Amino acid sequence: MKKYFFCTIILVFTILFCLGFINRQNSDVTNDNLEETISYGINEIPGDLEKVTKLSKRHEDIMCALSKGLVSKSADNKIMPSLASDVIKDKDGIQYEFKMRGDIFWSDGSKITPSDIANFFKELLKEEDEENIQALLEVYGAKEFRSGKAIFENGVAIRATEDSVIIRLNQKNEEFLSELTKPQYRLRKYLIMWRNLNNNYDKLVYSGDYKIDSIGKDNMVLKRNNNNSELKISNINILNDENVELSMASYEVKERDIVINPPESELNKLAEENKLISIPEAKAAYLVMNSSDKSLPVQGRREIYNNVCKAIESHQNLNNKEFELAEGSFFREDKKDLTKLQARKVVSNKEGKWDKPKVLTLLGEDSNENRILCRVIQEWFKNNTDITVKYSLVKEEFKDEELRKRYDMILVNNEASILDKTQFYSNFKEYLTDSQSKLLEKSKTNTLNSDYSGFEENIFDNYNVLPLVFYNENIAISDKISELKLDGNGNLDFTTIK
Repeated sequence: MKKYFFCTIILVFTILFCLGFINRQNSDVTNDNLEETISYGINEIPGDLEKVTKLSKRHEDIMCALSKGLVSKSADNKIMPSLASDVIKDKDGIQYEFKMRGDIFWSDGSKITPSDIANFFKELLKEEDEENIQALLEVYGAKEFRSGKAIFENGVAIRATEDSVIIRLNQKNEEFLSELTKPQYRLRKYLIMWRNLNNNYDKLVYSGDYKIDSIGKDNMVLKRNNNNSELKISNINILNDENVELSMASYEVKERDIVINPPESELNKLAEENKLISIPEAKAAYLVMNSSDKSLPVQGRREIYNNVCKAIESHQNLNNKEFELAEGSFFREDKKDLTKLQARKVVSNKEGKWDKPKVLTLLGEDSNENRILCRVIQEWFKNNTDITVKYSLVKEEFKDEELRKRYDMILVNNEASILDKTQFYSNFKEYLTDSQSKLLEKSKTNTLNSDYSGFEENIFDNYNVLPLVFYNENIAISDKISELKLDGNGNLDFTTIK
């Protein structure tokens, strides 16, 4: 009897012990479930985030996750406070006071101060490549400091007070705040150490929503900072995929949650499954006609442009997520001007006689987008006209002016920002006639955007610079994600994931 009782006691204790172990396991699983992880692939894990010169847009995404700026730009291009709670601009538009938030911290828990911002700008002026900090170089004394002719503390108009940072420019610059939203202006401490992330990632402190938890040749793991616990995503696993096809293959077996710009052939399927986010971006494609070639008179250029538009439209009808047709508009926003677009469409369809060539040549810079456009144009002309289109896609050779002169048509990619028409039109300067170049310079003398309307009509009516498409940024998402946005600079905003 005693033996039986003793065995029963042992059995009870054994069961209780096992139940406790199971409960601990279940508790661990529950805690793990709270740690939401997403993964996506890029073509190279960056080891250097000090300068933006050689960074891809996906590398910039990482910098944006790790750091914050005084201000940011939302998906709808609105300037929003970030580290700053408020921005006060003086009546002359030259001095800016950035009131700092009281609840901003580095990843080690220490408070971010106005002095940290001033010291960062000091480092940035010394280390970053000049072309990337043009806005900062417009600060009073900045150029002199960079060239060694002034001391930062008393020679550069960037001053830290107890609760704000005050910056004074040499002259008014309406784009100054917009420029400060770019990745290079996001706060990083000990900037030179960002040159070697592999050795220094665990010694750095981060101002952003995430910090680097581990890094290697094949992947980088970003971990949510403790002071940002409200974010849905705790860990971002960034993996090294040589190309988007490899990322997509991993996505199909649920090993990737985000794929940026998946292959053209996958877009319709993803859209039907509600797993595709299409976001308008500023990038656009334009067709330049070689007007110096006498074999292409105005009527010829008009008819060629009309046919090229038909070719692209036939493709877009089947692949409507890839890009949006320009329909005669140089900017996506101008497509709302239906009167202007209808008038241009009527003129483009105007028929006339000209000696049609048997062959047209087309040159473009080598990219996935241009490969698609060239292929579509070539096939449409083959099936619908007696003209053969022969195209060439090149890399560095595209900058060769003499090479471009040998082709009838050139595909030109440009940033179609309606907020910076001066830069937009200047990017076409090498393709303009002498009279058009003079008209462009005359338009620049007055900064009102409407002053470019005459120049725009001139290049369109002469059919030598013509709009084709506005591109979309397409993002494939897994079941873990219902929403994801890009910021106004085209960078992934991981804080928007839902």
